[in-house]
Amino acid sequence: MSKIFGKLSANIHQHAKWWIGIILAITIGLAFGLPNLEIKMGNDVFVSNNSAISKDSNKYMHHFGGDSYYIMQSGKQSDILSHDNMQELSKFDRKIRDVDNVRGTTDLVTVMNQELANAGKGKSDSLSGQFDMNNSKLQKDLMNSLSDKQKNKLQNQIQASLTDQQEQQVQKYVAGQLSDQQQQKLQNEIQASLSNQQKQQVQSYVVQNVLNDQQKQQMAQAQQSGSADPAQMQQMMQKALNQQQQVQVQKYTQSILTSKQQAMMQSALNDQQQDSLQKYTMSILNGQQKNSMVKTVVPMLPKVQNMSTALLRDIFLSDNGKVPSEMEQMLPKNGKMNLVLINTSEKASSMDTDVQLNHDINKVIKNANFSDGIKVKLAGQPGILGQIRTEVLSSMITMFAIAIVIMIIVLALIFPVRRRLLALLFVVPSLIWTFGLMGWFDLPITLATMATLPIIIGLGTDFGVQFHNRYEEEFRKRKDAKKAAKESIHKMGPAVGVALIVMTFSFLTLFLSRAPLMQQFGLTLAIGVISSYIVEFSLMFGSLSLLDSDKRKKNKNKKNKQTKIKQPSILSKVLARYANFVTHHAGIVMLIGVVLGVFGFSVEKNIDVETDITKFIPQNMTALKNTKALQNNIGSTTYITYLVDAGDLDVRSQDNIQTIDKLGKKVDNKYSGVTDVQSISSQYKSAGGKLNASQSDIDQQIKLLPKALTSTMISDDHHYATMQFKVKEDLSSADQLILMNKITKTLKHGNGDLKISPAGAQSMMLVAIDNISANHTLIELVGLAVIFVILFLIYKNWRVALYPVVPILIVLGLSPLTLWLIGTPYNPLTITLSALVLGIGTEFTILILERYREEYSKSHDTRKSIVQSVSSVGSAITVSGLTVVGGFTAIMFSNFPILRQFGLITVLDTAYALISALTILPAFIYLLRDRKEEKKNQRNEDTDKIE
Repeated sequence: MSKIFGKLSANIHQHAKWWIGIILAITIGLAFGLPNLEIKMGNDVFVSNNSAISKDSNKYMHHFGGDSYYIMQSGKQSDILSHDNMQELSKFDRKIRDVDNVRGTTDLVTVMNQELANAGKGKSDSLSGQFDMNNSKLQKDLMNSLSDKQKNKLQNQIQASLTDQQEQQVQKYVAGQLSDQQQQKLQNEIQASLSNQQKQQVQSYVVQNVLNDQQKQQMAQAQQSGSADPAQMQQMMQKALNQQQQVQVQKYTQSILTSKQQAMMQSALNDQQQDSLQKYTMSILNGQQKNSMVKTVVPMLPKVQNMSTALLRDIFLSDNGKVPSEMEQMLPKNGKMNLVLINTSEKASSMDTDVQLNHDINKVIKNANFSDGIKVKLAGQPGILGQIRTEVLSSMITMFAIAIVIMIIVLALIFPVRRRLLALLFVVPSLIWTFGLMGWFDLPITLATMATLPIIIGLGTDFGVQFHNRYEEEFRKRKDAKKAAKESIHKMGPAVGVALIVMTFSFLTLFLSRAPLMQQFGLTLAIGVISSYIVEFSLMFGSLSLLDSDKRKKNKNKKNKQTKIKQPSILSKVLARYANFVTHHAGIVMLIGVVLGVFGFSVEKNIDVETDITKFIPQNMTALKNTKALQNNIGSTTYITYLVDAGDLDVRSQDNIQTIDKLGKKVDNKYSGVTDVQSISSQYKSAGGKLNASQSDIDQQIKLLPKALTSTMISDDHHYATMQFKVKEDLSSADQLILMNKITKTLKHGNGDLKISPAGAQSMMLVAIDNISANHTLIELVGLAVIFVILFLIYKNWRVALYPVVPILIVLGLSPLTLWLIGTPYNPLTITLSALVLGIGTEFTILILERYREEYSKSHDTRKSIVQSVSSVGSAITVSGLTVVGGFTAIMFSNFPILRQFGLITVLDTAYALISALTILPAFIYLLRDRKEEKKNQRNEDTDKIE
């Protein structure tokens, strides 16, 4: 390795411009990969595409679409449940359905209109059951919504359905409602309408059942004398009747009237009397007659947007002035809110699609003409993801700017060399290399990889500081750019190179994680540090060689040749004293470090893992605030979804419908965390369907269910269905995962020919919890093993290979201890800190270790070598550590809570790594020193001095 870097030193010095040009050319080429960068924030970054749940979720989205948007209307009940609002909702639905990647909407208008269109076609329907025909106001408003033709049809049906007793009751009631004048007029009209047969029936009835003997004798005498024709005989008979007899005749006459003549009788009533008659008629109908009437009325009703406000309120407030339970999901807060679900296509899982959908839906909302008293808000997971892109870009720009400012301040204050900002300047092409390669290799920007921006700024500047510091140290001694470059490249190239190798493999241990997000984070960091090393190494030594070349030096003041060698800085002197103190108390220092580390590992099991994406993103996002408001108003919107796969069979078969129903009930009864079950079986039953019905009836009834409801329950090809289990609002993500695993086991038994698997966004998120925390300990152990093996292969000495492992191991224990003390759970980023600590901590320890070996080869005195190495390289490491801390500090200014938390913990862990490298490493080296060899070397030195 020394030979390679020896040749590189000569080549860089001689061809500095070429090296710089090549690096810049590569930078330009890689920059073309930047436009290919894609932002991903969905559950697919937590779960592998090759996993079973990912495949099932893709299948689920193909048949049932992506996550739904929620449109939340809020205002006065009178405004929400009004004719005007329903009309605007209908227009809104039509415009929304025209938006790309929208499958449809689910709301009061679409659901009820589809129910109205299918009403009366099946043996039962859910809509008819919502009409209480004992409600007189509802009866009146229903009749008012019908045309005259429809009213006549309904009246005829009611009349035809009346029993003889009911007909007599109606006629009696009508007669009782008429005034004397109306009765006289009606009698005249009825008499005039009677047929000859009816007249003969009346006359026969009067003679046989009404007239007394005296009246009969008078009529017989008149008929025998021939003094009267039939009409006169009828008049004589009417005059002969007393009042009681006339009433008796009227009742009989009414009993033989045709339907047309009875309608004539009812037409004599005024509006008030008609209303009274309608109420009375309805009051005497039996249940079967009322159900028959409802089935006739419902198909006659106008569409929801054409209903009167009065009828709308009758329907939507039919539970004694309250919204019925079956409508509460769409009309929360007793009608003061109205929900519209926008069902998206499977493409909605893409960030680009979510952004476009957000724009298009908000445009429709803005152009809608809802009442001024109604507020409209967009909520839901896709709405949140659609706004994240802007937040990500804003956050990355903020972090970049702050990181640069902090770096400038740190370098200006505590890095006392010429051209102290070069390391920071060369970070820019390093970033272009990193993110350009991400674009070329299709590595997405996620919640994790976006954090690599300030990390790479910190680590890149760290590399540059190490190179620059050693060059300046050698240049002060030699006053020769070529010799300074050669010596610094020869010493620092391999030292930082070894740290780079260990750091890279440490980052790549994240591939042991099951979460793609963590794997991508590790790969991005590896690309970033390799890019930073190449760029900083090439540009730093190339630029310094040019700036300090002999040709340039001839034109400069000769004072540079007389520059005094700088005395050790105050920081170097402080570090020397500190190292001396540590070596004299090495045992106590190690004991304290080991105790803290062990205690940290012991409490790690008590730290939870948070994967709720809504807690990771900026809390001031409009869509997030709207979503939280939605949850506060309607309760839990969390459903654990299962995909029901019937294979080549029809999921609607009687056996399958019964199986789905049985399993749904079983889960609902068995687990207290489940509050509701929604499936095609439950929807079928709510519409009055019978599980033991014939297959043709089941198929017909399911076909008649509103498409707005069933589109998320059964696929168009009838081979797939869903089961959705609503969970308690206060159930944590970890508890939901436990619940889902239990439900999955339950559904494996008694499922017949059905394959039932968890699928969808929520199920993916819960699996992500396990993926994130899985193999966490393995990653740490493998990382430590990798460090030891690599260093052993390089140094061929088990002691030297072990030196960096122990300080890092203690830091790995301090990290969970910090989380536990401040009461912070692990998240997808903080759980990756082990790999970050392994990488950064190794660099600090290896740089001190390399200098220690260099000093020990000269003095063969462990304490003296430790003090000298910490004093000389410790100041550079301190500057490097502070630059890395500065980069991580920038993360704390992100508007993403997950990044702020990660930034804070990373700053502390980096500080621990720096302190451990300056404290634990010297103590461990001193305790593990080869005492025999040291005494032997000292005796040899003493002998040399005597001689």
